[in-house]
Formats: sequence, C-alpha cells, structure tokens
Amino acid sequence: MLVTVGLMAAAGIAVGVATRTGSGVLVILDGVAAAPGFVARREIGLLPAGLPRQPYHVAADLELEAAEELVGQVERGAEEAAAAGLLAVAHSLSAGAAVLGVAVVVKAVSVPGRLAEVVRSHTWMHAAEGVLYREAVLAAARRCGWAAHALDLATLPALDPQVADLGRSAGPPWRRIEKDAARAAISLLSS
Repeated sequence: MLVTVGLMAAAGIAVGVATRTGSGVLVILDGVAAAPGFVARREIGLLPAGLPRQPYHVAADLELEAAEELVGQVERGAEEAAAAGLLAVAHSLSAGAAVLGVAVVVKAVSVPGRLAEVVRSHTWMHAAEGVLYREAVLAAARRCGWAAHALDLATLPALDPQVADLGRSAGPPWRRIEKDAARAAISLLSS
C-alpha cells in the first residue's frame, strides 16, 4: 500500500527503511532535516513466494550444504524483492524528484560468521534473519544506483514533535516502525 500526500517537486527525496522478518516499511521524505515533508509511505515484501521468511530456522533442520543453499536463495530473493519495491516507489514519485539515498535502520548485533554456528542458537538465528533483510535492502539500494546508508537505531534523531507532525500528515498507522523509518530518512536530508 502506497500512501502519498502532496508530492512536491523537490531537490531530493530521502527514503528511510525499517525492516522486520520478510518485509520493510519505507517512509519517503523531502525538504530539509529541520522541516521534513512527508511524501509517501509504503510497506514492501522482501521475500518471493515459496521461500521461508525465517530461513535460518528452517536451515537448522537441514544438512549444511542444503542449508547454505536455502539461505543463499533467500538472500538473493530478498534483494530482488527489495529492488522491485524500491523501484516501484521511485516510479511513483513526481517527475524530477531525485532519490538522495536510502537509509536502513540497523541494530548492532553479533552473529557468528559460519552458518553451522548460527543455527546452534535460537537467538543467533533471529539476529541473522534480521541482518539478512537489512542487508538485502542496502544491496538493492546500491543496485538501483542510490547511496545506501546503514544507520544504527541508537544514533537516529530523537522522536520529537517533528516526527509526530509527519505521522499526522501520513495518517494511521504511525507505529514505531514508521517512526524509525522516518527518523532514518530525516538523517539523510540536508540541514
């Protein structure tokens, strides 16, 4: 679903993304950081049909070679889906609106580098899946030719009246995930 309010011919559009397992919420802003304008909001799927949303959980029950193949398929599929979602948003923008970049909200996590180690811990499986979807959006943004920024949740601008004003412009839902995506987009706008 794409929600759009008052598209303006802007010098640049900032896309903030907050992911969850298998999907992402995009908040698109224009203007400057001190006075951002709401352009659109969209939720995109990050997984083609037929692939598991939690590939590390499924991989835990497979032989290592099959597990690695499955995780690779989900990684590639998530990047393809993210690129399609980002391009759909770009095509819906007004003519002349350039994408300044895509800012993806990330959380600092520690995950082993080997799949065999990841699947030994339920906590690591969840963390690895979170990383997988965030990395897919970042890779897709670069593939689309846009600057891709991984922004730690702890470093995003504060939740202040500015974010609440954006929520009133956007309308419901304006949950924590939309607020985080908006905060990420604000960080890309010039001051």
